[in-house]
Amino acid sequence: MVTPAAAPAGGRKPIKKEKASPTVYISTGKIVGLVTLGLLLTLGLMFYFGPVRVWHQWEDVGPKAHDDVSDVITFGLQAYLSQQGDFDPTDSHGAPSVDGNVSFFRPTLVMSMPEKVRFFGKSSQGDFTGYYHPSNGEIEADVSYGGMTFAGAVNLAKSTGQFHMTGRMANGFPQAEVNGTPIKVVWPKKDDSGTNP
Repeated sequence: MVTPAAAPAGGRKPIKKEKASPTVYISTGKIVGLVTLGLLLTLGLMFYFGPVRVWHQWEDVGPKAHDDVSDVITFGLQAYLSQQGDFDPTDSHGAPSVDGNVSFFRPTLVMSMPEKVRFFGKSSQGDFTGYYHPSNGEIEADVSYGGMTFAGAVNLAKSTGQFHMTGRMANGFPQAEVNGTPIKVVWPKKDDSGTNP
């Protein structure tokens, strides 16, 4: 005769163990690798769409910026000095002008083109430094005069003065203001004989 199994103490029925469902296991090394890859990809994209993009933008803007600054500073010097009586535009020999290259602190490791880019250089009269605004081509500069330079590299005589100017190229021609007042090249008046006095 078969006797039934005794009920567990306490009158509770035995608990059936459920089969464990399969779990996905990813090693710590793989997780670290995926996170690192994601970070590198993100940083690479940020670098490409930030500093690399700005670098290429400046490659397009830079030559125009150089020419504009050179032309506007030259015009500013000639106009300002002609108004002071220190430059005769009818005598082209020794006319004040930018001498050598204009150097820019080009945008580097920035996410977008800055509002203004610093530049510096030499004219035949001395040093100048200022800012170029890539968005609209505006130029602001402190320009020394009254000195003498050689080959845009060496100061032979120290400058005697300085003025602050703003300017731009408009329809292919330079415009400038000194301390907010527009300036222009002043030509000597001719006497009745048609010659300069």
